Amino acid sequence: MESKEEDVECLLRQKYLGLEAELQSSGACIIRGVLKSEDTWRRLKLYLPHHPALHGLQLYVQESLEFKLYTSANLKLQDDWRLEDLLDNLPKVLPAKEAPALPKELCGEGNVYSDILALYKSNEYSLQVNEACSMIRFSEFTDFEQHYLELKIPSLHLHDHSLPDCVLLGEMLTKSAGNLEEVLNLFRKLLEDLRPFYDNFMDIDELCHVLQPSPISSKHRTRLFPLRDRVYLKLTIADPFACIASMSLKIIGPTEEVARLRHVLSDGLSNWDPEMNIHKNLLRMFDLCYFPMPDWSDGPKLNEEDNEELRCNICFSYRLDGGEVPLVSCDNAKCVLKCHAACLEQWFKTLMDGKTFLEVAFGQCPFCKAKLSTSFAALLND
Repeated sequence: MESKEEDVECLLRQKYLGLEAELQSSGACIIRGVLKSEDTWRRLKLYLPHHPALHGLQLYVQESLEFKLYTSANLKLQDDWRLEDLLDNLPKVLPAKEAPALPKELCGEGNVYSDILALYKSNEYSLQVNEACSMIRFSEFTDFEQHYLELKIPSLHLHDHSLPDCVLLGEMLTKSAGNLEEVLNLFRKLLEDLRPFYDNFMDIDELCHVLQPSPISSKHRTRLFPLRDRVYLKLTIADPFACIASMSLKIIGPTEEVARLRHVLSDGLSNWDPEMNIHKNLLRMFDLCYFPMPDWSDGPKLNEEDNEELRCNICFSYRLDGGEVPLVSCDNAKCVLKCHAACLEQWFKTLMDGKTFLEVAFGQCPFCKAKLSTSFAALLND
């Protein structure tokens, strides 16, 4: 195994500096990176299940904004070829890469298209341009693989990005970036500045059963996860550049339990340890070894919508269109009610004696008719 890996790495260091190899325990080899051949740069991912032989290979080559798949079926490979032969002859076996037809006045120095050519050689991110050369996308940044930046060209106006919506990236680019390289540098600097924000959420996303949002994206600033049975924590970071200073925590659950845990929360916040991340501080605060975690077992899993125990007792669904799940339970410990906040809010509106005081709504439980109160502001708003 080590000998094969050393052979591949030696080959890439000697002839293909833009490529990196990963040899798996199964013997398969994965090669990814940028290959220059005949003055053309190609970003590729090559999977060799029977390395060093080429049969069964899967070659993904970046073309415009997508990776196109090539296999032995649509590549003209010789039977005795090995990895080096494939890489040397790649321009011959792949369809000719046609460069976008650009006016001559755009091909010189000092314009966005020449900037693109200069940045295309980087192996620290993926760069993609659509066929019309009207849109450019940066993605798969080192240490920030889920992030992306999309710009209109040649104007460099912001089209889309992966940062939280509260980050006014468009205004920042207008004020601070004059060319494509400056735009890219600013975005990468923001990623570094936001590293604590994403690192704080990382353990929560991996070690807690996050119920909302679903699915989680790099834009979200809120996580809602179980603290214990029928009790949930809602963590919100208002300013991603000041995680702890702008953090808010809300406890959702039966009234008496919430009142007790609020005292625990207040004491814990006053003893916050700045050397530990949010997840570890919360565990220490509530004297827990771990929060309820998602089911990572390999056995068959019941679909959420098919699990009657998870469904809302009012609308009989589990997850609403916006991703909300049933969180509200009755203050009566013997009652089995569990429902969406939005469903309960609609139920309260049908009650003759329902009322709201200081953002807390009061009514009757749909099941046991016991008095029930809840703060829809905490449940329905981010």
